[in-house]
Amino acid sequence: MTRARALALAISLVSITLTALAWLGPLDRIAGARTQDAFERALVTFAVARTLNGVISVAQGTEIAVEPGGVGVVLSAGQILDPLNDLVEDFSQLALLATASLGIQKLLCELFASPLVNAVVSAAVVVLLVVLWRRAEGDRLRARALTVAAIALFVRFAIAGVVLAASFVSDHYLAAREQASVDFLQNTRSSIERTADAPSPPAESDSTLDRLQRFIDESQAALDIRARLDRLKAEADAAIGHVVDLIIVYVVETLLLPLAFLALAWSALKGAIRSLV
Repeated sequence: MTRARALALAISLVSITLTALAWLGPLDRIAGARTQDAFERALVTFAVARTLNGVISVAQGTEIAVEPGGVGVVLSAGQILDPLNDLVEDFSQLALLATASLGIQKLLCELFASPLVNAVVSAAVVVLLVVLWRRAEGDRLRARALTVAAIALFVRFAIAGVVLAASFVSDHYLAAREQASVDFLQNTRSSIERTADAPSPPAESDSTLDRLQRFIDESQAALDIRARLDRLKAEADAAIGHVVDLIIVYVVETLLLPLAFLALAWSALKGAIRSLV
């Protein structure tokens, strides 16, 4: 078998196999399931961010007043939570954009898996096979048919391939970091809610013993609240780091990885076409 016929046979087998995969759709189903999972995770993260933002807003407007011995002490979580609140507001918008991006990817997967697109790809492959076996190597029509079929197959599988490649990287390198950060933000929300719940002041009494007990209780409450605010500050600082981690995860998962894999695939396609025509 000559080199030209061996090359034509290889191109034919690859084209027929890809056309069969296009109609059967196993890659599309896997890519759709992966995109749906990522979409649902992004929705959960967005809901956590919005809930945390609401809890912080409530806590910022809450001042905890205690009066040990008649000396007023007003404690507030507002200044502690301001940096985290600003970052969470910005991140919630990014999480919404990431959710929309994943939804668009899922829609494109379904669009390019439609019977109309499969029919166009099949027609391009049939033309390629006819021209491939009837035209001599180096013929202009043969080169054009190969280019059109290659581009049609690329468009058909590009989104599904990018989704699968990005989900592979995400599953192995990003998913654990994302889940750990979401869990930490949920715990931070609970801590903020507990801190915002101020202890009820004891009932007023005129007896000396009751006033002494009230003084002790209020002093202990002030120390307890200060300790809780100190712990909250440490958690808020740590939460900022986790929000930054989530920003990195979503930028990489929904923007950098898809664009990088798409660019690599397109470069590989152009190289393959140049070497074959």
